[in-house]
Amino acid sequence: MVRKNKQTKSKSFYRSLVTFLIVVLLGIALVRVVVANVLATSGGQIAAANQKIKILGEENQKVQNEISKLESLRRVEKIAEKKGLIKSKNVEILEPQVPIANK
Repeated sequence: MVRKNKQTKSKSFYRSLVTFLIVVLLGIALVRVVVANVLATSGGQIAAANQKIKILGEENQKVQNEISKLESLRRVEKIAEKKGLIKSKNVEILEPQVPIANK
């Protein structure tokens, strides 16, 4: 009787151990699937972000070119001529009589 009780406990222990291991393996498999899904999704997001970076870089370059055109000296001279301004030939630098700021 004692022997049967020990065998029953032993079988119960092994059955519990096997059940626990199966649950752990299923849990690990589930975690692996979730991690793979997260990595795949984040890869797509990274690709989209890189594409957006490229587009914004191109737009930035276009804006920089437009700024360079608008700031060009020729353009400023043409606008000044249209407004009736003339280029001065004698430039004088005025020195202040009193100091502007204390040193």
